[in-house]
Amino acid sequence: MKSLLIGEGANPPVLQKIMAGLESGDVERVLHIRTQYIGPEELLVAAKIALTPGLPVEAAARAIDEAESRVRAAVPDARMIYLEPDLDRASVRR
Repeated sequence: MKSLLIGEGANPPVLQKIMAGLESGDVERVLHIRTQYIGPEELLVAAKIALTPGLPVEAAARAIDEAESRVRAAVPDARMIYLEPDLDRASVRR
């Protein structure tokens, strides 16, 4: 219980599964991620993700839905997933 009160995040093996689920398809990379257990078997995942540049809105929405599905399949505790598409500004500067 104490770990839930202090906002415990996913451990490294679980975080790796989440990252692998996110970084596939039209998701080029995870720019920033936070995880927090909000119950014994309920994990919140929030991430900024870089999508393939130039995707139409419909394709971006589909890519996000697919990423959420991959994460839930790999980590069933990941019940609440919030993904924000953004530009990969690090690659733009190169």
